[in-house]
Amino acid sequence: MSDARTAVGNAARRVVVANPRTRWARSAASSAMPDCGREARWTMAQELDEHTELGAVFVRSLIRAQLRTALLTLAIVTAVVIGLPLLLMTMPALCRSRLYGVPLPWLGLALFVQPLWIAAAARHLRQAERTEREFARLVDRS
Repeated sequence: MSDARTAVGNAARRVVVANPRTRWARSAASSAMPDCGREARWTMAQELDEHTELGAVFVRSLIRAQLRTALLTLAIVTAVVIGLPLLLMTMPALCRSRLYGVPLPWLGLALFVQPLWIAAAARHLRQAERTEREFARLVDRS
């Protein structure tokens, strides 16, 4: 009979194995720990998961940083898109100029504008990824 009770007791006790980064694993680990008179630690991940006011502030700051990066990239692209035609309008001799038989505005587009756009896109991507990494590090650290 003793063996039957032990088997039932072991069957009732379940062990759940989960990734320690999941919300369930963190909450299960914190609820399994006895309360030793210390306050429960509230993390930024919980703030985000629970949609609290503080979590909303963190998300707004992330969105604001991403918007700032996007607006700067937009300003660079807009300056080039508007600046080249304005330059060609103010200096009509440039429109008629040719270098090795190729019109100078075409060379400007091929050798100046396209590499500048690629550089602006690469800069935007690096900045956006860095902002997200900093945010994720901030969430993980808390």
